[in-house]
Amino acid sequence: MRDFKPKSNYLLILLIGVSLAVTGCKDQQQPSPETLVNKSISAHGMDKLYGKQLQFKFRDRKYRLYRDSVKYVYTRITDDSIEDVLHSVEGFSRFVNGNPIQLADSMAVKYSSSVNSVLYFFQLPLVLNDPAVRKDYLGTSIINKSEYHTIKVTFAQESGGEDFEDEFRYWIHTGTLEIDYLAYSYLTDGGGIRFREAYNKRRLNGMLIQDYRNYKPPSLDLSLDSLPKLFENDKLQLLSVIENTDVEFIND
Repeated sequence: MRDFKPKSNYLLILLIGVSLAVTGCKDQQQPSPETLVNKSISAHGMDKLYGKQLQFKFRDRKYRLYRDSVKYVYTRITDDSIEDVLHSVEGFSRFVNGNPIQLADSMAVKYSSSVNSVLYFFQLPLVLNDPAVRKDYLGTSIINKSEYHTIKVTFAQESGGEDFEDEFRYWIHTGTLEIDYLAYSYLTDGGGIRFREAYNKRRLNGMLIQDYRNYKPPSLDLSLDSLPKLFENDKLQLLSVIENTDVEFIND
């Protein structure tokens, strides 16, 4: 009688091999969000910020940024007399003509959030490695005939700030690894949804600087993942432009 066991073993080995090959291909197609963000940081050249002070203007106000491996210091200067300083360790302070002034807690939170928002978007994607950030890879998307990695970002409540319930999407070009589009939902001030398109890309000492067109959808009952298609179909309303001018390193 013919023994079929070797053939059975061969089929079993073959099936295992095929399964491992499929799994391997799947893993190759599903990069970890951490690895992808790190590659995007390098593509943007944002790692060049460490240990240096940078300055720029946004809506008639001057902003300064310092960051190293331990702390960051964000400064907003208004009319050359008011300085709002957000320190990652010491918190928020306001100075008028160089003198510290006391603010109500509610106002300190408001000013702190305003300063942080401007500097947060300016530093993308570097800030996506902050401790409170939670990243998930959602696969690829096609926007205006280009392919993008889609990253979902949420925040841990601890160290996540006042806006820890915000949710973001970042679309990273599969070729350039640059963030060309982003979207987010927020609950403060009644809540809202925004979609941003990067434009006016330029380099400063190898660091990518880009401005944004800021849009809103026709309804709040929409998912962030539906916004790219609405954008392609001109269904989003242009609210404003985010322009960072006079960008320069100080004492570089």
